[in-house]
Amino acid sequence: MTGERRGGPGDTLIVSGGGITLVATDTLLTEAARLRVLQAEAEDWLDRLARIQSLDSDPATGPAWGAEPAAGASVYATRHALSTVLERSGTLADALLAAAEGYGRADRMVGWGTRLSGAWLGSTMGLLAPILALAAVPALTAGAVGLLLGLLVTGTRIQDPAAMTAAWLQVHPRALTNPFLVAAVRVLVSSVDDAAAGRAGVPFPVSLALGDQGAGVFGVTTTAGVVVVLARSLGLLRETPVAVERLDSPTRPLGPPHPQAAPGPPVPGAAAPGAGAHTRPVAPPTGFGDLAARIPSVSANAAQVRIEHYGGTDDASWIVYIGGTAAWSPVTGEQPWDLTSNLAAVADQGAGSYRAVVQALHEAGVAPGDPVVTVGHSQGGLVAAELAASDEFNTVMVATFGAPGGQVTLPTEVSAVTVEHSDDLIPAVGGAASAVDGRLIVRREAFLDRIPPPDQVLPAHALTEYRDTGYLMDGSEEPRLRQFRDTLKGVTGTDAGAASRWRGIRLLGGSAGGALTNGG
Repeated sequence: MTGERRGGPGDTLIVSGGGITLVATDTLLTEAARLRVLQAEAEDWLDRLARIQSLDSDPATGPAWGAEPAAGASVYATRHALSTVLERSGTLADALLAAAEGYGRADRMVGWGTRLSGAWLGSTMGLLAPILALAAVPALTAGAVGLLLGLLVTGTRIQDPAAMTAAWLQVHPRALTNPFLVAAVRVLVSSVDDAAAGRAGVPFPVSLALGDQGAGVFGVTTTAGVVVVLARSLGLLRETPVAVERLDSPTRPLGPPHPQAAPGPPVPGAAAPGAGAHTRPVAPPTGFGDLAARIPSVSANAAQVRIEHYGGTDDASWIVYIGGTAAWSPVTGEQPWDLTSNLAAVADQGAGSYRAVVQALHEAGVAPGDPVVTVGHSQGGLVAAELAASDEFNTVMVATFGAPGGQVTLPTEVSAVTVEHSDDLIPAVGGAASAVDGRLIVRREAFLDRIPPPDQVLPAHALTEYRDTGYLMDGSEEPRLRQFRDTLKGVTGTDAGAASRWRGIRLLGGSAGGALTNGG
């Protein structure tokens, strides 16, 4: 797919953030910017005409209007036309920006109201949990009896719940690819801490003041931390030391996570693993589509990290591409891009995938002060954001695709773009964004005008879909998207660089405390 816009409703990009309060489609903001340029050009030409007309007061140097009477009339007519262009372009630009500002204001009010309502509902549900549980017993009992009687009457056999769910999802492909469900999950995840506070008897105003809406003492990060602690007491979600290896030659496959580990859902858009390749020349990425296309499609034995080096020793710059989750079992295995790292990253507890990327960058030769661009999809996007928020490297740019990273606050000097599909559930599991920074947020409903493929659980989360969105962004002339592309070109330069692939491995049987010292 090229960077040209197809023009369908599913290609609409909603742009917000970036340090301003506007929310609008990229097309509207592009037109507003063009009108501002037209307004400035009309003003410049009016200044030029004013200087020409000022010469009329000096017969020695002024224009000879008498020889060509029509010339003077043309100048005045041009001035009138330019004044009209100046006025109308300014009025139209103001109207477009006012509409975007109004949309942004309404969007913020709806978001604030939704989060507040979710917090109140969570607190109330937590407070009334015992009563609600007792009240639900008769309804659940009646439902179970009715289901059993129905199965007996119709002769239907009870199947595996997972198989029944999969069959139902195939018949209803939009069930999980639904913007309303995504919004509900986002609010629900953000309200878990409020429910816990309500169950503990904390008054709602107090929990609100301490939660995401207030001081941020409690929130999604705290909730994830509690889940991790409880799971580790049961022997699950245990972090380990990690090591990295460069895939310059064929490597051994990672072992199974555990004899009792159940396989997780397939990774949407994942490619089959292949043999390692030597470091090879690579052209600099030209935009968002290239960035998304170079993110590794993580699978069981493939590389999870790609690192590109541009420039020489005195002007080196780097891009690191980080893939998404490859293993979904709560039992920790050799794969660091797993459910353990997912929750540890959300809880800000030093995920194995994060530590593996840090090791790979150090072993690749990244020096202090070298500009680094971090790019990631899903869990990889969360790791990319955490790298930018840390002081491990001189991160200057971040691009994330479908990442649950709304809780990570980025430094104001970092140029950041977050890409989310409004029908993708994965960004929603990070809860409502609480970080206040200058990141630019680009949203698109991937399956607005298409039927989701029934053989994929979360098709809007597929890396291939985010790649297509990236190419759509490259076809946009929205000023801030164009500025990001120009800044990227300035960081990498125009000469070819070198690419290498890296794989992280968990070192089972050790403590995660010394993980950062383990070599590849």
